[in-house]
Amino acid sequence: MNRRDFISTGAGAFFFAAAGRALGAAAPSNRIRLCIVGCSRTKLDPTVGRNLMHPKGNRGRGYQVMVAALKVPGVEIAAVCDVDAAATAYAASEVKRIAGYEPKQYRDMREAFADPGVDAVVVATPDHWHVLAGVWALKAGKDLYLEKPIGITPGEAKVLAKVQRETKRIFQLGTQRRSSYSSQQAVAAIRSGKYGKPRWAKAWCLSDRPRVNRCAPMPVPEGLDWDLWQGPAPREKAFRGELVHYQWRFFRGYGTGDLPNNGLHFVDIARWALGAGWATRVYAGGGKLFYPGEGFEYEDTQMLNVNFADGTFLTWEGCSHSGAKPFMDQGTGCLVYLDDALVNFGPGGGTALFDRKGKKVIQQWSANDMSPEQIAGGVNASAGGGKNDAVHVAKFVECVRNRDPNTAMPIDEALKSDLLPICGNVSLLTGEVVQINPQTGELADPNCAAAKYWMPRYEPGWDPRA
Repeated sequence: MNRRDFISTGAGAFFFAAAGRALGAAAPSNRIRLCIVGCSRTKLDPTVGRNLMHPKGNRGRGYQVMVAALKVPGVEIAAVCDVDAAATAYAASEVKRIAGYEPKQYRDMREAFADPGVDAVVVATPDHWHVLAGVWALKAGKDLYLEKPIGITPGEAKVLAKVQRETKRIFQLGTQRRSSYSSQQAVAAIRSGKYGKPRWAKAWCLSDRPRVNRCAPMPVPEGLDWDLWQGPAPREKAFRGELVHYQWRFFRGYGTGDLPNNGLHFVDIARWALGAGWATRVYAGGGKLFYPGEGFEYEDTQMLNVNFADGTFLTWEGCSHSGAKPFMDQGTGCLVYLDDALVNFGPGGGTALFDRKGKKVIQQWSANDMSPEQIAGGVNASAGGGKNDAVHVAKFVECVRNRDPNTAMPIDEALKSDLLPICGNVSLLTGEVVQINPQTGELADPNCAAAKYWMPRYEPGWDPRA
């Protein structure tokens, strides 16, 4: 019986739970070895108009999660993987600087997933890679921490979910506010019934992003595997500098725009707070209203409207090119309207319970609050990666260690939130309401206009369903 099989048995789970209490999470027997896939740290270089590898950059999500993971007892960064050699080299040097050891470096994630020295994988690639990378990781026997969104179209998420259920590996989506103690306390107040029922949730995010332009074709930078970067996406022969390493999210076929990017965080908070399940209707409106002629391929301004079978409703509105603070003097957030109260989920992680008119504070929770379990677990959230990132990684690691599928954001819960902004993008393409079967999360009418956009096109040989 190998180590992983032993852990998956009842005896193994008991042993490791006991070891966690007796020896601590950092004991060698409890160590969880992570591989970070997608670890660039970039910064906009105005001289060339695109993001470049930069030691003082902060846009690399994988880099942020990696640093947060190093604050969690019992975590070892066993490997870093990126199609850009400069990214892996820098990430490895940062692990050595922070933790005193140097992880393995990989360019091709398949080689990293085959490494027996890796227990679990953090996938923080561009969106178009999420499902295929996740499928490969799960089939290789690795547990999966996946950055949101799950995929670039609604149907992709179901592909990953099927593989996760077949392999029974631990899964957690990177919606880190699910692990925020202040958010959990606010949701508990809503669930208490003391303030009536939640009826409507309003979420928003306004970002003052610079104009995004298309660059002229240019040579592939040294050290970057352009073919591997494109992966499952239909091939472009010419290297496009505006895509690497950050602005891919605004171009179709690679990213999903700001609706799933910024929107999913608080859309998920809204659905969670409402206690809603699958949606019944998803509709989005908007357009490219700022910077005429820019390369941005998604709408820079959107309004999302979602109905649920229980009669609750949520909205999200966002603008990529405005830094205004439209509600509660906050640039991003979520308000949940109950019969007798209003709950505010703030941008920094703090939450507050107000009276019905939103004037009097009844109770509030600080973004710096941590649960007794988090404190007892020794999570060091005081630096690097953000407190929510650290406690979210800690929850994933705890579930991996104990073979517990009930992560902070397991696949069945993740599917319901992920569907909403992704379907919003489909609604923007069709101009129609996307009608959902509330029992299955599938299209109510498989022959409707939205069906055309349910699955993406893949480069031959890169289809995750194969």
